[in-house]
Amino acid sequence: MKKLPWHIAGPLHVTGRSHFIADAAPLPGMLHAKILFSPVAHARLISIDTHAALLPGIHSIIGAEDIPAANQIGHVIKDEPLFPTERIMYLGQPLLLVLAEDERLAEAALKRIKLEYEELPPLLSIDAADAAHEWYIPERRIEKGSVDQAMMDAQYVLAGESLTAGQEHFYMEGQRCRAIPGEGHTLTIQTATQSTMEVQEVLSHVLGIPAHDLIIEVPRLGGAFGGKERAATLWACLAGLAAHLSGRPVQIKLSRDEDMLVTGKRHPFKSRWRIGFDAKGIIQAWDIELMSNGGAYADLSVAILERALFHAENAYHIPHARIRGRACRTNLPPNTAYRGFGAPQGIFVIEDAIERIAAKLQLDPLEIRLRNAYRNGDITPYGQPVCESGAERTMLQVAENADYKQLRAEVASFNGSHEFCQQGIGIMPVKFGISFTTALLNQGSALIWTYIDGSVSVSTGGVEMGQELNTKVALVVAKVLGIPMAQIRVESSNSQRVGNASPTAASTGSDINGNAARIAATQIKERLTPLALKLLAQEHGIIVSEEELIWQGGMIYSTHESGKQISFGELVRYAYNERVPLGAHGYYRTPNLHFDREKGVGHPFHYFVYGCAISRVQVDLLSGEHQVLKTWIVHENGLSLHPEIDRGQITGAFVQSHGWCTMEELPVNDKGRYLAVNPSTYKIPTVRDLPLELDISIMESTGEQTSVFGSKAVGEPPFIYGMSVWFAIRDAIGGRELAFPATPEAVLMAVQTE
Repeated sequence: MKKLPWHIAGPLHVTGRSHFIADAAPLPGMLHAKILFSPVAHARLISIDTHAALLPGIHSIIGAEDIPAANQIGHVIKDEPLFPTERIMYLGQPLLLVLAEDERLAEAALKRIKLEYEELPPLLSIDAADAAHEWYIPERRIEKGSVDQAMMDAQYVLAGESLTAGQEHFYMEGQRCRAIPGEGHTLTIQTATQSTMEVQEVLSHVLGIPAHDLIIEVPRLGGAFGGKERAATLWACLAGLAAHLSGRPVQIKLSRDEDMLVTGKRHPFKSRWRIGFDAKGIIQAWDIELMSNGGAYADLSVAILERALFHAENAYHIPHARIRGRACRTNLPPNTAYRGFGAPQGIFVIEDAIERIAAKLQLDPLEIRLRNAYRNGDITPYGQPVCESGAERTMLQVAENADYKQLRAEVASFNGSHEFCQQGIGIMPVKFGISFTTALLNQGSALIWTYIDGSVSVSTGGVEMGQELNTKVALVVAKVLGIPMAQIRVESSNSQRVGNASPTAASTGSDINGNAARIAATQIKERLTPLALKLLAQEHGIIVSEEELIWQGGMIYSTHESGKQISFGELVRYAYNERVPLGAHGYYRTPNLHFDREKGVGHPFHYFVYGCAISRVQVDLLSGEHQVLKTWIVHENGLSLHPEIDRGQITGAFVQSHGWCTMEELPVNDKGRYLAVNPSTYKIPTVRDLPLELDISIMESTGEQTSVFGSKAVGEPPFIYGMSVWFAIRDAIGGRELAFPATPEAVLMAVQTE
């Protein structure tokens, strides 16, 4: 098989010529913006005196009173002001914007601003917020069967609490934006966002100007992981407001410390649960209450909670289920999207319960999982039928790859001969629903221009952020038109080329944008096909049918006359001469999606992705340190568009999840201040934290429940696999109660507690 190109922008990256926002030299007349961040988490705002800050070189200081239209950037729930006017809601909340000729002047001016406020007690924990009924919306619920009766009838019932912590996105490129005034009221916003449409829509309301005057441009992102989906809108609105008022280019570029201090994280969750089961470990009833810490404003907390509810049973058929959830408002920076979008938090709870069932019954935890795995025809708690289930198949395959029985024997033998060093095994299956749970977002467009030399330009609403979306889109177009990828350029995301673009999120980037590009490319091919038949007849005397044409390697020829061919460029020029349109707009909407939130019933997902991981770890009981000896992953991926890209995504997601589960801590003091705000105090995984051996098998599957060219999404589902390390660590310490994340300190506390 011919090796596929790894990344169409790869040569630019390795030579340092790829462009990221705010890396270029300052524009002529550009002002630098610095932000007055709130020093407290909760307060009544009394006054802000800026007179002493108006130093030479300070252009202006912008506050709430300068906003031309709406002081509101809340998108779904309108609860977040651009600048607070009465109440400060989190430490680090922007209060004012200082514009200066250089950053040092702006920073000096910030120190001279006099802020008067009355500090109020902050709500910081889930328990405190829940007790105060501080919820963005009322409790959400999904219910199936008769939970209370099934729980009464069950042979065994276990109950417990499960906690998962937050996680810093730690993207390489921080939050940043350049806003550049143009003719009239137009503004070009070069911003690090995953959602050009949201920035355009919200900024339009803030400035009171029509959306078509706002050109949102994203060349690429240096990582995002969800942290630039909703969270980037604030900085774009601040920069856009400043450029609109000043008439000059404005740049906002947060330092790493600022970024980590004031931006939202993965949602911490606290969950209470009961589970009823029989002597074989078959689960009859599942009753779970999920609560999340959403921070000061709603952001995406409601949608994230919904995703957690949808994944609360993971890969298991449970006939009676009650799944409840509340998203709690606290005085922390608004927590936001993060890879997995609530699913990891929901899945962790059922996996915790299953491990406890295995311990209670003294059965193997893999056997418990297999006995409860979804089969075709089963119905999820929210009423969606499960078809083409890969739950059991992937579990069995990863067990075979790991030689599971022998693995268990080896670990038991090792543990029997070592007193202060123990090994453990963790298992983590996944059933991950693919689609935005907000159905209206499941749509996208693509614009393709074919130039007369045969080169092709493709624009979609998708944002490239290192996940290789542009490469996959180019592969789709190349496959349809039968041309080399070298003839294709995938353009930056731009709201004037592709408007109303849904966020690049929810693992739907390739599905939505790839399908839109496929549709546009197919339109062009359909227009060119009659001309190809005509040209072959004129030049080579070949009379063939449409079905006999081969489009491959930039050439078009007959299956019977491969030596007589025309080039794609020759055909395109002929089409131009014949006045045949060479551009096309493709639109795609994901089919058959619906969900009734009041009833908790519907069909929210286009398809499911399945997989399973097994990890073997070794834990030093004297230091609490662990090492991942080997991880086996089987990931069911349809017909992959690019297996090497998908393998990279699986590896990265696993490592990122491993970090969340075992080392990434976000301590907050009683004043609501994050204490780990730079790389010296916040530990993320490095190459040394990789498993000594990582065995990844991509399992092909065919069926109707797939996406573009039979492929399936790969961005978020593999994140779940990293949790196998946490369960392996707990297994190594004899199933003791273990905090999350399983840091060395947490492990030591667990082993010292009998």
